[in-house]
Amino acid sequence: MLEKIDVVLTFDPKRHRNIITPCCKSLNRDGKFVTYKELPLNYGYCHSCGKATLPRTRYRDDSGNEFIWNDNTKKMEPFVVHLNDNDVIRPNNSFNDICNTLVREKKFIDFESVRLCVNNTNENNLLIYLRTKYGDKKTDIVKRMYYIGTSRDLGTVFWSINRAKKAQKAKVSYYKPNGRRTNRFKVPYKNEDGYYSCLFGEHLLDVIENKEKAVMLVESEKTAIVCAMHYPEYIWLAYGGITALTNEKIQVLIGRKVILIPDMSEKAVAIMTKKISEFEERQIDVKIWDLTYGKTDKELMESGWYNSDLEDVLRTDKTI
Repeated sequence: MLEKIDVVLTFDPKRHRNIITPCCKSLNRDGKFVTYKELPLNYGYCHSCGKATLPRTRYRDDSGNEFIWNDNTKKMEPFVVHLNDNDVIRPNNSFNDICNTLVREKKFIDFESVRLCVNNTNENNLLIYLRTKYGDKKTDIVKRMYYIGTSRDLGTVFWSINRAKKAQKAKVSYYKPNGRRTNRFKVPYKNEDGYYSCLFGEHLLDVIENKEKAVMLVESEKTAIVCAMHYPEYIWLAYGGITALTNEKIQVLIGRKVILIPDMSEKAVAIMTKKISEFEERQIDVKIWDLTYGKTDKELMESGWYNSDLEDVLRTDKTI
């Protein structure tokens, strides 16, 4: 009998700035592609596009032999490590066979898994922080609204639930008691297995009381949750990464008024500005709320706001 091997992914604090990222195919100068400890450098998480490049799922038999599923032959095959770090970080290497995720039939997660996480009596650090800062009533509302779950190891589970109320994906993030995110996270349902993300909070679009509300689009799931407590007159959704706002995610916003709120950097604002045309092609009424107010990255760094977002503004009394 084969048993799935669970891998705990831990970020490597060292940023490898001389590698070509497998997702964006660009030099990792800004260090936003973060690799994992004890894994080749082609595996990691990109804070620019929001994509995780993960090793294929492995399985172990009773004798300790490891196997992976070969999608071409449609059978399990012995797992053999045949690449080393030097093979996969050269700029002229092809990542097609290693990193690109094949488009597979879309799968959905049994909603009972969502309920189990939400009903976990041992809450994660983010929920505990929100209760301390905003109180139980508001926290309970957003917990139910966004189906904020807690994993067995007390991680915060952000579920991607679509308009049909089907769970498409989950991201498990880990927070400190002060509500700040750590570098650790897990993606238990992978693209390679047919699980794809949608807008975080997408299931709220068709709720009757939300029909006339404008949609506020932010990058971070946590920011959407916190802003929903401050400004419940809007629908707060998250796209999950600086370049993760795909055409499919935009499509569900047809007919809505949308405000895009990128993080505070010249790159983030530029990427969202380019997205305007894709919204307008679908006749979506969209505007950008530029929190940088025209400041350069250097000026933002000097004032301590570089790469911050609206949640950072709301948690402090400082002005931008």
